[in-house]
Amino acid sequence: MQRSIVSLIVGAVLAVIAIALLYNYVGGLQGNVAAPAAPVTKNIVVAGEDIPFGAPVIAESLSLVRWPQESVPAGAFMSIDEIFSEGEDTGNRVTLTAIVAGEPVLRSRVSGFGERPILSRQVAEGMRALSIRIDDVIGVAGFVLPGDRVDILLTRSSVPGGTLMVADIVLQNIVILGIDQSADQRTDQPIVARTATVEVTPEQAQKLVLAQSAGTLSLALRGVTTVDEILALQVNERDLSNRRPVGPGGPIVRVRNGNNAPVARTVRP
Repeated sequence: MQRSIVSLIVGAVLAVIAIALLYNYVGGLQGNVAAPAAPVTKNIVVAGEDIPFGAPVIAESLSLVRWPQESVPAGAFMSIDEIFSEGEDTGNRVTLTAIVAGEPVLRSRVSGFGERPILSRQVAEGMRALSIRIDDVIGVAGFVLPGDRVDILLTRSSVPGGTLMVADIVLQNIVILGIDQSADQRTDQPIVARTATVEVTPEQAQKLVLAQSAGTLSLALRGVTTVDEILALQVNERDLSNRRPVGPGGPIVRVRNGNNAPVARTVRP
């Protein structure tokens, strides 16, 4: 009986020792697992609200946010004061492109002191900006805005001095860079204008210059998902009539020659 009690006590002691050793071992393993390092961040300046193209940059429209250091974009500002010169008005810089809220403000997107926004910064490499004459009707009643895509149509006489008018689609899927003096692609108000500035290749620019001299140019607004070019057919005034020709080439007149053999002739409209 006494031996059983001693054995029980020894077993309990050994169990306690085993549990303690196990606890220390597990704790050591947990201590060896390094906690993930917190990402290194730094302050950068972002737009606190949408800032349209050509708008003054003021301190009230900017804010500071923490940004992962390894992904800070080139040209970012580390402080709001860095954007403005000491002792100068905070409105002496303007945006060269539109900046949306939360987007980093970069040196390439903000003008120098007294500099004005210029359209050439929006013209893609290898392209040209060309202005064409429009009016409130030809310009889709003012609803063509910078950033829209259009087809450009030419209405002219079929031959010099002729009376038959024809219409051709000269260019398709052309980007509107500006309407009159506005190049802000974020504007949502109709603009009744006299000129539209379009982005074209040098060859397309030559065609437009000739087209302006040959007749009247019109704009046909494209939908945002319409990007394909179509086969453009010339339309003339005769196509405005609802009269349909008889047969594939027009009315057919049958006559008989001297030996009474019928001869079919097609009369062109």
